[in-house]
Amino acid sequence: MRNKVVLCFLVHLVSASQPRAASNARAVLVEARDMAYAANYQNDAATLGKAIASLQTLTHTDTVSAYADYYLSWTYWALSAAQLQRKEVSNASESAVKAVTHARAAVAARPNDPECHAQLANALIVEAILDRPRFKEIATELAGVRRKAIALGPKNPRVVMMDAGMIFNAPPELGGGHDKGLSRWREAIVLFEEEAGATAVDPLAPRWGQALAYGWLANLYLTARPPLPAQAREAADTALTMRPDFWYVRDQVVPRIR
Repeated sequence: MRNKVVLCFLVHLVSASQPRAASNARAVLVEARDMAYAANYQNDAATLGKAIASLQTLTHTDTVSAYADYYLSWTYWALSAAQLQRKEVSNASESAVKAVTHARAAVAARPNDPECHAQLANALIVEAILDRPRFKEIATELAGVRRKAIALGPKNPRVVMMDAGMIFNAPPELGGGHDKGLSRWREAIVLFEEEAGATAVDPLAPRWGQALAYGWLANLYLTARPPLPAQAREAADTALTMRPDFWYVRDQVVPRIR
């Protein structure tokens, strides 16, 4: 009888601890994700590294492992950009490879999630840029990942923004061009606005990108031929209203508009 009571107590203790553990894991993930978001706006590579260290503790926690891999990919992707700003090309290449690795893990865990495929596409783009000998190989995979992301999430703002960037940078003979890319990007902006007005179904799911979309759009307007400085100014002002700490817009885009 005593053994039965002890066994029941242990079962109850384990069962009670599982929800707390899951809740703690979610809290850690959200904190690390938000840390990475803020660090990206501030071009803070050190804090991006701290977010990575925190997220890595969650990759074997079943309740959040897929999202942990997703956000690890995102954070390595952001870190790669920060390292490039510092001319740390070798480190940026290593971060890009890690971004791809974690994005693949996220896709494997959530094969029907357009967010994971879009993030894999983002990571592959950086890897292709930094690994020129493998550019064609990576580009071939990227084309398939891009199609899959669009098929799964045709109205997902992050999917559409990824697609718009590829269109903008592709030559006209391959279906790209600045006008087409800008038009597609504005589609993403509309979708971001709609998303911002909707309640998140899953607090762990990605909701990043609205301020980034405006900031990066400002750069696209300046890169277009001919440049569109008035539109760039409007987009930059919107981005800085959302995120006054958006270093890229504040320090690199706005001076070019002036």
